[in-house]
Amino acid sequence: MKIIEGHEIIGQRLRDRAAETHRLVGQMPAETLVDLWLTVTSQIVKRGFLIEYRDLEPPRTGIFDGLRLVVDPDVGFEMQCFILLHLFGHSVQWVAPSIEHKLHALQSTPDKQEFMQVLHDYEYEAAGFGMQLLHDAGIHHLDAWYSDFVATDWKYVERYYENDTIPPWEECVMNQQPLIQALPIPELVHREVEVRFAF
Repeated sequence: MKIIEGHEIIGQRLRDRAAETHRLVGQMPAETLVDLWLTVTSQIVKRGFLIEYRDLEPPRTGIFDGLRLVVDPDVGFEMQCFILLHLFGHSVQWVAPSIEHKLHALQSTPDKQEFMQVLHDYEYEAAGFGMQLLHDAGIHHLDAWYSDFVATDWKYVERYYENDTIPPWEECVMNQQPLIQALPIPELVHREVEVRFAF
């Protein structure tokens, strides 16, 4: 008889729940989130970033400056877990010399349609680094949750840029999205950059 590992059981529970509700975002069990938080924070600190809780002015939920990742403690815990992965991915983009050249288009594309494509690519590249962090930590059973969260976040950002107003989060929740491809994390050279934020 094959012994089933704990992470396989949790992964199966998530797949079963997804089959029933077709939704992972907002459904993660608390014990899974605590394990995720502990593992991810350890991985981020080992890569030389500080993690800090700070009261941020709404609508900001998190900020990064190349040296630290800051999360607002008033944000729900599941969202905090995603924000941490999200901010890590963006931090990599800003302090990895080998990919720094990609930031130029983000900062200098005046055409809105072209900018939205650049922004999409920027967001999904950051997501790939977040996925790699999960995999480096031995977390593979949350790929679908993370991918749905990334797609939800993108829909939220896209609607903001389309309507110039922050949309209701619940209206942006995406389900059963293609899995994010993990991207190798390049060498990091920590330095302070202009503060960027998530909302």
